[in-house]
Amino acid sequence: MSEALANQQTLDSDTMWRTMRQLVDRLFGVLESENVLDDTLDILVEVLGADRGLVLLTSSDGSTQVINARGHGKSLATYEREEMSKAVIRQALDTGRGVVWDPLTSAKLASASVTMLGILSALAAPLYGAATTRDQPRGILYVDFRDRKKFVSDRHVEFFMSAAVLIGTILDQHGRAQSERALLREAQSHYTESRQTPPLHDLLSAPSMRSIRREIESAIAGDAPILITGESGTGKTLLARAIAEESGRRPIVRAVLGSSDDLNTITSELFGHERGSFSGAAAKRMGLVEFADGGTLILDEILNVPPHAQQLLLDFTQFGTFRPLGYDRADPKRAKVRIIAATNGDLQVAIRERRFRQDLYFRLAAVMLELPPLRERREEIAGLAESTLRRVDPAPAWTLSVPLRRLLVSPALEWAGNVRQLERVIERARERAVARDPEATELNPEHLEARDVDHASLAAAKGSTSSPPANESLGAAWQSLQAERAKLDEREQSVLRQALTQSDGVVAHAARELGIARTTLSNRIEALGIRTARRSDPVK
Repeated sequence: MSEALANQQTLDSDTMWRTMRQLVDRLFGVLESENVLDDTLDILVEVLGADRGLVLLTSSDGSTQVINARGHGKSLATYEREEMSKAVIRQALDTGRGVVWDPLTSAKLASASVTMLGILSALAAPLYGAATTRDQPRGILYVDFRDRKKFVSDRHVEFFMSAAVLIGTILDQHGRAQSERALLREAQSHYTESRQTPPLHDLLSAPSMRSIRREIESAIAGDAPILITGESGTGKTLLARAIAEESGRRPIVRAVLGSSDDLNTITSELFGHERGSFSGAAAKRMGLVEFADGGTLILDEILNVPPHAQQLLLDFTQFGTFRPLGYDRADPKRAKVRIIAATNGDLQVAIRERRFRQDLYFRLAAVMLELPPLRERREEIAGLAESTLRRVDPAPAWTLSVPLRRLLVSPALEWAGNVRQLERVIERARERAVARDPEATELNPEHLEARDVDHASLAAAKGSTSSPPANESLGAAWQSLQAERAKLDEREQSVLRQALTQSDGVVAHAARELGIARTTLSNRIEALGIRTARRSDPVK
């Protein structure tokens, strides 16, 4: 880098503009830096040969705040940030033009503090960005000189004023970049991770998912909202993401509802807010609905939305329009999203108790999917456990021992946490197996502990899956088991036929009477070969 400009008493045009090109090159070299403003000030102070350099931002009330202060390649201390000619800064702010102070030509701006600080010359210029008008500078660029060996001529001043225009643009772009990065971080915090989502086909391949698979196949290409219900841990959110992925409706944004019952907080989360719309709203915020425009919005635990906020969702589902907090334009904003809502609660009870709006329910439940609990699909537990092993540790060929398979499907295990609980049990069992034998590739009952399920259930399950008596052959034990299963199937058929008869053949009514999911009842009817009669026809 050439000699600092203030060290040169005479500054010709060639030197000034050659130095300006060098300044531009150096400034563009730090645009991507995390400390771009510090680096920018350091470069300017170095090129000019100034002693201090500051950037001050202006607020709506006309006050200024120092955001960067540099001198001799380092940040100025707190007390040093106040050591500047505030009169020069105020004049630049009031006039919107560059200000030059020196003791010979600007005596009226002199003050005791300037003399005390030893300031021999000071320059200030307003900083304008693309988003500001010429009447409202975004900030002030200030430098001063305290060394009597330095020179500040008209050409030095011209160079500084030109640099101020450049730095104003950099400041503006830096602010925009910060806002964009903050927006991106917020967006990424809500976008779902597609790599963690199994393909829809894999999730629906089990026999218990047959009726759900048919319902999704008929609805996936449409725009109608989807409502997924089921106990906690049955995989509602996973299914919602897989449906969104399969439909190609991206971005996929997940909103976890119910963390607050404050209307402003909920509105801001879903629809965003304008700057200054409420106390603490220091910047504009984009809501999740706008993030999801053109894609899918997953509303997790929809039943947690307080009644006074449900009207907001109802209006959006009906018209596709919304208003961020503080949005005062005549026309509302619009977003086209497919909504997939999920809950583990009983919406019908909530509607009866007036905790959930019935009109919102009808808007969200255009397509209804009810996931069965794991205890009603025991025949699939071993397969789900093996899938978990393949996902967690795909390299070795993990298997489940026969005793462990029997244990996992035992009626004594309730699986209150459903698929989520099963996955955690298998992951923990694998960790124990590897800890005991790093070469292990098979899980056995001893790899399960009572803390994984519960003491009584595990003890009962191990008792019910114990080996047959020594005097009983495996063939005889198998025949006995089949006879017991046949008797159980007969009893189940009898109960289901009775429920269907009492409900006039309407599966949904029968399911409600039995207290099970409609999809679960449909699967059992199909598995047991029961013919569903039309209304008023006898059930066979």
